[in-house]
Amino acid sequence: MRFQEDDQYIEKTLRGNLNAYGQLILKHEKFAFTLALRLLKNREEAEEATQDAFMKAFHSLKTFEGNAKFTTWLYKIVYNEALGRLRKTKSYSVSLEQVVENADESSVYLDGLKSLQLNERKELLQQGLDCLKPAESAVLTLFYLEEQSIKEIEEIMSLTSSNIKILLHRGRKNLLESIQRITKSEIIHLL
Repeated sequence: MRFQEDDQYIEKTLRGNLNAYGQLILKHEKFAFTLALRLLKNREEAEEATQDAFMKAFHSLKTFEGNAKFTTWLYKIVYNEALGRLRKTKSYSVSLEQVVENADESSVYLDGLKSLQLNERKELLQQGLDCLKPAESAVLTLFYLEEQSIKEIEEIMSLTSSNIKILLHRGRKNLLESIQRITKSEIIHLL
């Protein structure tokens, strides 16, 4: 389905056309859900956070000034909603070190990724992202999967550019380590 520009849907919604807001939801629900899932690491909780964020966005739509892109504004609402739920439940992810102890990282090579099928790569990437701290996972998701600029991520997460760059660096490093450990663990399990 080909979508219109966000500002057209926003204008129609503000004039009372609820179907236009439905189109905005359809256009952005996948990315909003992905961001919530990266933080909460629980599908049901992420679905609820995404729904609540879209409701908050709807009720606050008249305050959207258009200074930033709509997606930046929306992702900030999703991020804050998910972060609030994370704080309430204190459901921080278990570190991969607790799951796979003393994995020998030097014996695992990423060259093996080239031979994996696309779905296996996606699954491995998902597992690796799930093992990261919520902030690292969110920054990597926003930057690489949702193609947000560092400036936009600053607005969404209320962090400085330097903090985002540090999270990107650490996140990439930790993602690599996570993937290496996961593949090492799977190899050991097969033996």
